[in-house]
Amino acid sequence: MAEIMPNLIRIERRQSDFHLTYDNQQEYTITYHDLRHACPCANCAPLRNEDETSLTLRSQVESYKEHKPSVNPVGNYALNFIWQNGCSNGIFRFERIWDLANRRDPDNGKQYVHGAW
Repeated sequence: MAEIMPNLIRIERRQSDFHLTYDNQQEYTITYHDLRHACPCANCAPLRNEDETSLTLRSQVESYKEHKPSVNPVGNYALNFIWQNGCSNGIFRFERIWDLANRRDPDNGKQYVHGAW
């Protein structure tokens, strides 16, 4: 049986992380570094395919000064985070945020492949 994802009802932007609250009263924290490393855009996602480039991406993300990003809704299905530096192109589906909150691989072990689906 598939897991039913609760609705995200609140995001609190703190100094170095997000505090998330869902409609089932569960609360989670995602660090800005973890969120930025999991960026799903076409520039960042392929860098997670190989261990070496993933570590390079992680080092790059961790070198950025932490700050509270702006958060913009994308339709009724995702959020976009606007950072003062680095990539702001990723559209984070609510399922991806839920996986990150639960410390699961948001890519489900799949490599990024560019092209027709």
